[in-house]
Amino acid sequence: MRDLLRQFPILWLLIPLIALIIYAEHAGRLSDDIPSSTDGHYRVVIQDYALARRRTWRYEVETLPERTHAYIYLQKDSSRLLPSIGDTLLIHTTFREGQMLGSFDYGRYLRLNGIAGTAYVRSRNWQTIGKCSSLPFHLKPKQWQHNLYQHYRNAGLQGYELATTAALTLGYKEDLDPELKSQFQKAGAAHILAVSGLHTGILYGILFFLFTLGGLYPPLYNARWHQRIVSTLIVSALIAYAALTGGSPSVVRSVIFVALVELATIWHRQPFSLNTLFVTAFLILVFRPLDLFSVSFQLSFAAVAGILILDPLLRQIFPLPSKLRGRNKRIVAAIRDMLTVSIAAQVFTMPLSLHYFGQTSNFFFMTNLLVIPLAYLLMCGGLLVQTLGWIPALAVPLGKPVDLIACLMNTSVGWVEHLPYSVSYAYLSLPQMAAMYLLIIVFTLLLKHILR
Repeated sequence: MRDLLRQFPILWLLIPLIALIIYAEHAGRLSDDIPSSTDGHYRVVIQDYALARRRTWRYEVETLPERTHAYIYLQKDSSRLLPSIGDTLLIHTTFREGQMLGSFDYGRYLRLNGIAGTAYVRSRNWQTIGKCSSLPFHLKPKQWQHNLYQHYRNAGLQGYELATTAALTLGYKEDLDPELKSQFQKAGAAHILAVSGLHTGILYGILFFLFTLGGLYPPLYNARWHQRIVSTLIVSALIAYAALTGGSPSVVRSVIFVALVELATIWHRQPFSLNTLFVTAFLILVFRPLDLFSVSFQLSFAAVAGILILDPLLRQIFPLPSKLRGRNKRIVAAIRDMLTVSIAAQVFTMPLSLHYFGQTSNFFFMTNLLVIPLAYLLMCGGLLVQTLGWIPALAVPLGKPVDLIACLMNTSVGWVEHLPYSVSYAYLSLPQMAAMYLLIIVFTLLLKHILR
């Protein structure tokens, strides 16, 4: 342990912080209380656009004056004009905590996502008492996200293709069908639909290519002054993207990680290391401590830790053939690297997947070979639609290739999901998950000793 702390000094701060967060969460100090558990009138401010349910419209609201966030479900009524983001409502209802759904603690899940409770509101029990002429700054990213989503609709996208494109590029998941989400999860491609480090990495690659002219003129990036400018522009663009997509833990982690990598590159330090990952975790938990209990946070950091620890060892096990040269070598290297990265991430996230979801994909490597190149193309196509799609003559022509790519992605995922034995089902308790991680660490250390 002493050697570990000497090698990764940030753990001196990170470990006590995590211990404090766990204690505070179990002591109930990090969760807001619902406004009241009795029937009454409440003033609430709409924080998001309506999400359609079968018989209701779901809104995220902020209660006044408590400033507590909750979900309200407005009864569908075609005779009433729906409120919009930023509007203030007076509602008559009862707020309740989330209940247990089988073995799933829905109330705890809501609290960890900043939602204190839920309320059902009949159509006659609410009225708009304030119209927002201009949105507060903290709500504008959701408005921008909604407007960008409309660009895809104007470009002719619809159905599953629209839902996949909006989820992958904008983090807009309101149109995702449960069946489509299940297909991606069973095929081992759920990370594609959730804006994560993969998407941030693709966007980073696109921005880097643009700012350095595709490497055609190396001095543009080699020069110290230009390198700093490029790094600042890229990190600023990624911060804006993180805000636009809702600031999920995986995206925030990726942006902080990229920023630290860029700083390390400028200062001629080792950019990709566990120290960088630990610093990223520390910075996130200082400002957003409840992210520690987010499945997205845990899976994201487990995946990156696996890539940093196991991927270099797998590349040693599967070296490139010495006879390969030129383009063939680059193609084989890209395929090999994609496979080793996928295996490393899958090994380190599998215990968490089995603990939370009770299933894991058996053909994840095949899915990633098919889906990741399509995700890159879809990000590029989506960027073109968002930058040029406001021109009426270009919207539909730009949207057709994006629609085709999204269709290919959905078809590929559906094909993998329907293969025999594509999914393994097993549930791991918390002690079993810890034991599995211990086995993975021991195996990794033995493999590192053998390859030394």
